[in-house]
Amino acid sequence: MGRGNVSRRQQLIWLGSILLTAVFLRLWQIGQLPPGLTHDEADHGITAWSIVNGERAIYFTVGYGREPLYDYATAIVMQFIGPTYLAGRLTAVFFSLLTLIFLYLWVKQVLDTPTALLTAAGFAVGFWSVMSGRQALRSITLGAFFVGGMWLYFQGVLAVLDANKDLKQSIPKLPQVIQLFKKRPIISFILAGLFLGLAFYTYIPARAMWLVLPLGLLYLLLFERQWVRLIWGQTAVSLIISLFVGAPLFSYLQANPAVEVRIRELSTPLTAVRQGDFGPLLENTLASLRLIFIEGDTAWRYNIAGKPFLPFWLTPFFVVGAGLLIWWVIRPYMQKKPQHIWVGFVAWIVLIWFGIGFAPVLVTGPELSTTQAIGIQPLLYLLVAMGIVGVWRWISGFEMPGVKLGAQWSAVLLFGFTAVMTFRDYRRWGAHPEVRVQYESTMFTAMDYVNKNLRGEAVTISTITPGQFHTPALAQMTLTQGNQPRWFNASGSLVIPNVSQSTLIVPGFTPIHDGLHDYLETAVLKESLPLQSNDLDKPLDIYELNMALLLEDWASDFKTIDVPTQLNNNLNLIGFDIQDAEIGVAEKLNVATLWQITAPISGDTKLFTHILGEDGIPLGQQDRLDAPSESWQVGDYLIQLHQVDITESMIGKRPLAIGGYICQNECQSFEPLILFVDDAQMARTIIGEVEVVP
Repeated sequence: MGRGNVSRRQQLIWLGSILLTAVFLRLWQIGQLPPGLTHDEADHGITAWSIVNGERAIYFTVGYGREPLYDYATAIVMQFIGPTYLAGRLTAVFFSLLTLIFLYLWVKQVLDTPTALLTAAGFAVGFWSVMSGRQALRSITLGAFFVGGMWLYFQGVLAVLDANKDLKQSIPKLPQVIQLFKKRPIISFILAGLFLGLAFYTYIPARAMWLVLPLGLLYLLLFERQWVRLIWGQTAVSLIISLFVGAPLFSYLQANPAVEVRIRELSTPLTAVRQGDFGPLLENTLASLRLIFIEGDTAWRYNIAGKPFLPFWLTPFFVVGAGLLIWWVIRPYMQKKPQHIWVGFVAWIVLIWFGIGFAPVLVTGPELSTTQAIGIQPLLYLLVAMGIVGVWRWISGFEMPGVKLGAQWSAVLLFGFTAVMTFRDYRRWGAHPEVRVQYESTMFTAMDYVNKNLRGEAVTISTITPGQFHTPALAQMTLTQGNQPRWFNASGSLVIPNVSQSTLIVPGFTPIHDGLHDYLETAVLKESLPLQSNDLDKPLDIYELNMALLLEDWASDFKTIDVPTQLNNNLNLIGFDIQDAEIGVAEKLNVATLWQITAPISGDTKLFTHILGEDGIPLGQQDRLDAPSESWQVGDYLIQLHQVDITESMIGKRPLAIGGYICQNECQSFEPLILFVDDAQMARTIIGEVEVVP
């Protein structure tokens, strides 16, 4: 395959235009789109900030467990701009652009300049690559390190082959091989090993993608064993170095297999296969084969639901490129020419790479495939480019005036149109109601309000995800005024700061439960913040709370405790409210307990209310705590509502008991919290009774 006749000046102009377009599409309104943060992005941010503050880990267990390289890179950016979500997004933009540059260099090196420019153009403007280049997720780092490693590896391969006089006519010219590598190819192989080793620290698929190199040599064993004799040793050096670099990570994971929760979840179809059930794997595989140009990822979080990896106008070129790829692989069987062997070797590498990179999606299915299949993202645009160049060269064979120039400008218009459509679709995606839910845009708006209006004031916020690594993580990445909100889910809890005046923020997706309304009768609705007309989380209400008025109101709502009662030295029981002293079968009993916080509790804490039988065994219960203890502040008040389903077995007068425990191993076991009642210690205490009537 020819190297192309693009002059150096033309290359620089086209490449510069491609890079500028890529930068624009990735940086345009980067602070507003995506329209908020997912908890995964926020968790990356708080991990990076912990690195800035001294944490050093080889694997982070936040969320479902993840490799650390992206977080360390984000921490470097945070050193300059502080703990803001923008640090993660700028890091993603950097790695996306780095992937584009390495992709251009590698394709130019192994194929030709026109294909390299078109591949870079597709990657610059494609919806999938632009989307992933703007999201603060670790998957974006995989392409940069793996494509960079492949470029370095082929620098060494070409230098070794070029040094052999008998092979000079068998491979492409080498104007782009760095002189240092031409003189000492082993340096290129060492650096390739370093890059491939660092790829292990980027994203899960990298653990299999190194197989591209040894499997690539199998092709040469069939057609040109002399090449294998020249490069197998250096290839082994690259692989050994990569495994050496990755060894600390593998050692940690082997010693701590429980940390990879996501691996266990995603491998469910393979577990079923081992048990003789091929159904889930077959279903996921068949669905995944539609991803490229029929029906894509159905999750709005990282895609326009159902949008395939490629738009329909690029699909024919992908098909042509795939056909050429297969032809190049098998052509040496029929025409064993040295030039064909080189192109066949490159095509085989691409084919193996595509297969390994796509394999995770075949197992896990289409949902969230835009991240799971990130390993094939560069190749997607390479195959499109190969198809365009193939068609272009076929058309150029016709001796007609203006054909070549027309073909060139048709390619420009094709990718220009793709850029415009990507820009349009990305804006449309960001405005979709489901996307705004996924990116917690309502909470993002609430944090903006806190930054502008509540500097240093006490704030308590209701959210459906009040746990440390969800909405609170978003707040940590967006709040700039030093506020430390209290977090709870108003469907079951209230947390009230023990200060004279405070602010309560309640979004539409977690309204205050009817059973809690009476305890906020003195709250004053200050304003409702404007949201988009089609938002699903409306309204976003801001309330003012007066502590003196609340305490006065609670005095009539809650029955006080006769003797001092304290839960594990963390909570003082102030009172309780059995909202229905008499209740019928099939109804729900509401029981609210009022506590004052004396110290946070470490762990997944639950409070419980039990309806006891005559033998003391619970006949009915509810165990929940909707205000995670990590955001508790000493002196604050906590109201927890429990609802117990009433059954016929409870008819009669039944005692009510309360207590608490800490969940362990995802609540497979628990550690009871001790109740100190006067001078006694117990696991639960009776607070009153309820009469159940038929």
